Amino acid sequence: MKIPVRNIYYLLCYAWDHVGEGETFDVGSEKFGGLVDLFAKVLNEGVARLVSRGLDRDYLVFHEDIRGLKGKLDLATTVKRNLLLNGKTHCAFDELSYDVPQNRILKATLRQLTLVGTLDPAERRRTERLYRKLDAVSDVRLTTSLFRTIQIHRNNRFYSFLLHLCRIIHENLLVNEEDGTARFRDFREDEHQMGLVFQQFVKTFCERETDYRVSAPKIDWFGAEASETDLRHLPGMQTDIVLRSPERTIIVDTKFYRKPLDTRFGGRRVHSSNLYQIFAYVTNWAAATVADEPEPEGWLLYAAVDGDFDYRFELMGRRIRVCSIDLGKGWRRIERDLKGLVEIRNLSTSLRHLIDSV
Repeated sequence: MKIPVRNIYYLLCYAWDHVGEGETFDVGSEKFGGLVDLFAKVLNEGVARLVSRGLDRDYLVFHEDIRGLKGKLDLATTVKRNLLLNGKTHCAFDELSYDVPQNRILKATLRQLTLVGTLDPAERRRTERLYRKLDAVSDVRLTTSLFRTIQIHRNNRFYSFLLHLCRIIHENLLVNEEDGTARFRDFREDEHQMGLVFQQFVKTFCERETDYRVSAPKIDWFGAEASETDLRHLPGMQTDIVLRSPERTIIVDTKFYRKPLDTRFGGRRVHSSNLYQIFAYVTNWAAATVADEPEPEGWLLYAAVDGDFDYRFELMGRRIRVCSIDLGKGWRRIERDLKGLVEIRNLSTSLRHLIDSV
């Protein structure tokens, strides 16, 4: 499923809940050879802005042999090394430094991007220049665990968007240690990864752009009776998205497949496992619904790139809708389609500004 590169950017802006930060980078008027060119451009723009206004700093503890005293004296090390004979002491002291984890991640990601042979030459040169500007930052090996050391607060919140970008680059960059080259994996064909992006996009979009209360609760099996040991073997019913208002309850299960509909046996049919799943969700939710709550609707919402579909069924009194969002269209069309599905108000001003040129 080849979703246009620009649309991936808009999807991620929502999935990461960084629509405001995303509008800083105008990608609507440019053409990109692939995802790596898009990500390199956005990362380069972000790092350039950080360098211009000043990178984040924090106090780090340094241990050094110095003349005199500074900070806290480490007497045991001083005596062990006989430093006093040379008029020195070993001290531990705090100093403001640019060599903090968030800057290390940015520098390591820039270095890895320069290894990608297919990267646009102009972006490669810019990436190399920005990498050299971070000379006060250690060049470390980028690992997933390094991302967990970051502390984002009000004064460095702009890093959050760029670190999300660095992480998705890291997760999809295949580095050949032997020859020092790298290849970026086009995750648009990865049903699992894109499924998570699509789910989070729809959820955040509804949170920001609708009046529904948005959640993702678990649904219990209504009336299930067994021992605790046996009940633990029942499959869980974890919803993707539940939209609730005084008038409606919509249980939405998002799906991302290369072929949204089952085309075997000469037809276009809903995947049976998906239908059984949403039917179970709606049935068990409805069984636990009190008198003054609206009857739940069940939606299977598929990502597609080859046209829309919208099928509605009533199965044993339960309303089921099977529909799609065509992610191959221009972003304004995608917006309009989502508005048509759940009757949402106009798209936020920030993202509208972002996609004016699409």
